[in-house]
Amino acid sequence: MTPVTPVSKARFAQAQAAELAYWAAHATDEDYIRYELVEHSEVAGPLRRLCGDRVFAAGLEVGVGPYGLGLMAVHFRDRIRRIDGLDPLRRLDVKIADLALRDGVEAVRRDVNYMRATGELIPVAARTYDIVACVNVVDHAQHPYQIVAEIHRVLKPGGIFVFGVNALSVVGELRWRLGRGVRPKEWLLVAHPHTFSWSRADRMLRGTMRGSRVLWRNKPGMWRRAAGHGRMSFWIVEKGARPWS
Repeated sequence: MTPVTPVSKARFAQAQAAELAYWAAHATDEDYIRYELVEHSEVAGPLRRLCGDRVFAAGLEVGVGPYGLGLMAVHFRDRIRRIDGLDPLRRLDVKIADLALRDGVEAVRRDVNYMRATGELIPVAARTYDIVACVNVVDHAQHPYQIVAEIHRVLKPGGIFVFGVNALSVVGELRWRLGRGVRPKEWLLVAHPHTFSWSRADRMLRGTMRGSRVLWRNKPGMWRRAAGHGRMSFWIVEKGARPWS
């Protein structure tokens, strides 16, 4: 397994500053807030189907975002008694005029215990959580492998891990690297210190979530992995004693 090279603290700080400015600029944008509430919802159906009637005592969202919304609180909080949301950025107020939308957003935010910390060093004891989500995070991070290792540490045996990352094709990664050389200050490139192919992300999970098994994944076809557009790829993993499958 070839690890992803961590970026420097200075490079990570630059990415985080770009992220915070972006989130702050959209905190009054109702259309963007609506988008945040439905983004990544495609994994909610498979998650509910696989979990059945199971109710989780404690859940963690790594990279919940400075609005304090995330995937689990929006789409799965009826199945989780307590949700902690972890993010290195400070929590932002969401100031929107639509009262119904604002009330809905605040209802979600009230159900999230916001924790300001990095995913590389989650400030809780081992085997604390029954379910953890980390979606659209590791390509923004300083040390992606360390985040997954920390999630493995804090997840209880038999717990569920929902992982998602934007996976680029071979052609897409080449275009991304070219873009970094031509437009190094572009927001999208600054805010994403890392890129992942589907295979690279899968190898990271295989090497880090040892003793676990995949319950579901939306693996792209060979053509898409070679030359298709980037897409959010998901894995639902159960931590346990069985080999990776």
